[in-house]
Amino acid sequence: MKTTCTYLSQFFLGLIILAAATAIGSQELTGTPPGAGGQPLTVEGTLFLLDVSKIDGADQSVTADVFMMLRWKDERLASESGGMRRLPVGSIWNPRVQIINQRRIWKTFPESVDVSPDGTVVYRQRYYGQFASALDLRDFPFDRHRFKAQVVIPGYGLDEIEFLPMAEDLGIGRSPQMTAPDWSIGALDVRTAPYAVIPGGREIAGLEGSFEARRHLGFYIGKAFVSVAIIVFMSWVVFWLGPEHVGPRLSVAVTSMLTLVAYRFLLGQSLPPVSYLTRLDYFLLGATILVFVALMQVAATAAMHSKDRADKAIAINRLSRWAFPVAFVLLIVCSFWLF
Repeated sequence: MKTTCTYLSQFFLGLIILAAATAIGSQELTGTPPGAGGQPLTVEGTLFLLDVSKIDGADQSVTADVFMMLRWKDERLASESGGMRRLPVGSIWNPRVQIINQRRIWKTFPESVDVSPDGTVVYRQRYYGQFASALDLRDFPFDRHRFKAQVVIPGYGLDEIEFLPMAEDLGIGRSPQMTAPDWSIGALDVRTAPYAVIPGGREIAGLEGSFEARRHLGFYIGKAFVSVAIIVFMSWVVFWLGPEHVGPRLSVAVTSMLTLVAYRFLLGQSLPPVSYLTRLDYFLLGATILVFVALMQVAATAAMHSKDRADKAIAINRLSRWAFPVAFVLLIVCSFWLF
């Protein structure tokens, strides 16, 4: 009986030792980077922009579809059997990358890696969602912005992991067709970009993918500039009517003013709400002031005509015929080119 108990005790002790050894081996494989204690491990990465579907100035974000590929070498996974192996990404050490400026993203590829016989590991993932990006809209609608995706390997300093762009040539780094309706998307540039949570603090390995986007002007020229210009031109009709035609002149001036105010309200619903004035805001504000001054001119010349100062009222009308167009041209130049 005592001998049987001794055998059982030794058997269970062996199982415990085996389980502990397996756990230690698994921990070493998944928790310790390859080549630890020696030279920094080289992790190569690249990003490819599949699509940009929306750039939201109000939300300060960009909605994009991004493909990422990482590659590193782990000699512990080398095998003489030959052939490519596919393993769950959690069963081996992996960089566990994070995108710093992500908001809401989804991974659409399975969480797995391809391992070559020599231990080279390739990880592929596709991310879709929103990425935060601060937009300065002061030049709107002539603005252009550079959007970034900051990929980091948390927990590893620059002396432990060297995060480098892949040498493969991916052309312009993006798909030829983008679904963002009013933007022109430039080439994607990938570069090494160490990241520090606190400025001046410890830097961790990072990679940055960035692209420039330029806004198309067609929508804003057609619906903002041309429409507002027509309303302003309509208000100038009063300068070709004699000061004695008070009713028609007031009717045209007031209608132009109300039309412009209503149009600005409708147009504002499609523009990004910001706390500062954009170039388009300066143009709309200047156009409103010009129409309001035209309305005041009608009232002033009508008062002059009623006081037997018709000659002076006519002279002001003639001066306004060229002064207001000159002022409008200066408004366009100052709003869209000088400042």
